[in-house]
Amino acid sequence: MSELRVFLAVFQLRSFHKAAAAVHLTQPAVTKSIAGLEQMLGVKLFERLASGVEPTAYGLSFAPRAFAVFEELRHAAQDLASLSSGAAGSLRIGTVPMPAIPFLPVAIKRLCAAQPHSAVTVVEGREAELLERLRRGDIELALLRLSLFELDVDLQAQTLFEECLMVLAGNDHPLTKRKQLTWPELLEQRWVLPPPDCVFYEFVLRSLAELGLAMPRAAVEAYSVPVQVGLTQHGGMLSFGMRSRFEFGDQRHRLARLSIELPCAAKPVAAVWLRAREASPLAQQLLEHVQAQCAEQQVVYP
Repeated sequence: MSELRVFLAVFQLRSFHKAAAAVHLTQPAVTKSIAGLEQMLGVKLFERLASGVEPTAYGLSFAPRAFAVFEELRHAAQDLASLSSGAAGSLRIGTVPMPAIPFLPVAIKRLCAAQPHSAVTVVEGREAELLERLRRGDIELALLRLSLFELDVDLQAQTLFEECLMVLAGNDHPLTKRKQLTWPELLEQRWVLPPPDCVFYEFVLRSLAELGLAMPRAAVEAYSVPVQVGLTQHGGMLSFGMRSRFEFGDQRHRLARLSIELPCAAKPVAAVWLRAREASPLAQQLLEHVQAQCAEQQVVYP
């Protein structure tokens, strides 16, 4: 590459002396470099004249290839610079539904606004599947609840927020005005709950059992979250929800959190990646947008 650089300088300036100044070498070094290139190619590239040098037919033929090599290198350097800044490239992330649905779209929107030429792919799955994808290299980053698995030594995690189990009601429900509520009172209300074979039902059941509280009886069972929200908002029923869905989504404008303490047994929601694999600039920027949104929505619970 050094010899090609010297060749192009001589070709453009038609002088060993001027080329030496342009590439910051001595004139003997330029002469030696051209001689080495000519010996390697087996042809004479320049004719020495009293006024300088002129390219031979071989030199004229070789010059476009040499220019092309340096142009490709220039584009390669630009591509690498774009990748290192996150201005270009692709990112594949994985998420479980509960923590991701409310705030991940906003974080992706901010990332795409800042880096419009980037491409983001979101893969949804359960924790075990996403960890397997991480290790296979199918995804680079995963947003997970740390309650359902132990963090192995090959994984690294960054906490985003602590989960919190809530009791939700419509904004016009009579209990939203009450500052103090008891669990027996709430058990008398009509509830919409997920079916017993649902993972979230099992989570609520386990959390209530650890607090010594009974599970409410469902007036309506609905697997669909929009149906649960609709019956809570318009049907006068109570429901359970997680902080991630309530605080970071639009439910906080449609539903109210009742003043009953239900500390949940879950560990934090976190971003997880492979310890041995450095996060790309796009992954780092997305994580910063997620963290910023979590900080904006930070709520101190009573």
